[in-house]
Amino acid sequence: MDLTTLFSANILVLSVFAISFLAMSLRVNPHGHWRSWAAANSLLAAALLFFASEAWLPELVAYLVPNTLLLLGFGFHLHAARQLAHLPSKASNVLAPATAYLLVAVVAYQVSNFALAYAAANVIFTLLCITTISAYTSPVFRGLISAIGLILAFFLLAAEGALRTVHGLALGGPAGPGMMNDMIQDIHLMSALIFVSLTGAFSLAVSFEQVAYKHREAARRDPLTGAFNRREFQIRLEQLLQATPRDNFGLVHFDLDHFKQVNDEYGHPAGDEALVKVSKTVISHLRQDDCFARLGGEEFAVLLPGISRDNAFKVADRLREKISELRFEFAPEEFRITTSAGIYHGDGSQLLTTDLLQAVDKSLYESKNSGRNRITFAEPSLGSAQ
Repeated sequence: MDLTTLFSANILVLSVFAISFLAMSLRVNPHGHWRSWAAANSLLAAALLFFASEAWLPELVAYLVPNTLLLLGFGFHLHAARQLAHLPSKASNVLAPATAYLLVAVVAYQVSNFALAYAAANVIFTLLCITTISAYTSPVFRGLISAIGLILAFFLLAAEGALRTVHGLALGGPAGPGMMNDMIQDIHLMSALIFVSLTGAFSLAVSFEQVAYKHREAARRDPLTGAFNRREFQIRLEQLLQATPRDNFGLVHFDLDHFKQVNDEYGHPAGDEALVKVSKTVISHLRQDDCFARLGGEEFAVLLPGISRDNAFKVADRLREKISELRFEFAPEEFRITTSAGIYHGDGSQLLTTDLLQAVDKSLYESKNSGRNRITFAEPSLGSAQ
């Protein structure tokens, strides 16, 4: 393709995506990242229009405006990525790269050193791409395939920016304002067209993929405490019972002692506050693969895959201790919430889900009947501990 066609194709695709993102921002909440993407694509389209028209522009305009618009556009790309990643992002993320370029470019213009401005623009551009890649590697994007596409797209541009920097330094940079008019200019524009297509498509995909992931998570979670719900707990338990080969696991079933008194004496909002605080405490003391679930009311369960009998008990006892150490703003300093628990350990051989739950539920009530604030092992694993 000739340069005019490549410029036109890039500007057209950028404009289409800018309009699409702006339309989405009017209909979908949160809309911040949609507007940032719309601004990014609009600014990049304007930058390429200036680059394509530089022969007819005043020298200073052709020198300063295109790269400033380009860096502002990629500043908005970084802003959108950080918004999606729930990372702090200020106007400085957008303005700082372009401002830094303008400061260098003005000095370079005064001394007629266009190579300095060209190198500065490409170095800042490359750093912007790398920083955006870092945002898309945040934990919030873990498991989202479209985020990988965005990472690859910005990696392509970062590599291309580094290549332009090296190439410009090797050739001494441009002789005047604007782009270096050489035989690889069409390669740069072709890379830009690939990038624009990839980021447009994957930006749409990653936003909707995040929404779908949130909906899936909501279906698995208890809305008050953030713990898994009973349905997810039973799915996880059945997976352990059906695993081949079987591995030993622990199942801790516990509830909060005399919790009805909390609701009666301090009110249901206080009870909800206590449930949330207990849940956060339990989650903070479990491994990533453990499953903590609220089965209903003040009743909870923890699945501990791949754990020894002694360690399963240690985990359960540590949770009991940590819960009893909690303090609550709605109650006096001496107020405590204690837990009674039943615990199973084994590989679940020849046990149905209902059998296992009944056995561990029975051991929970043995703890309650023995004075509460203790843990009792369930059959067929014999023994009890306090």
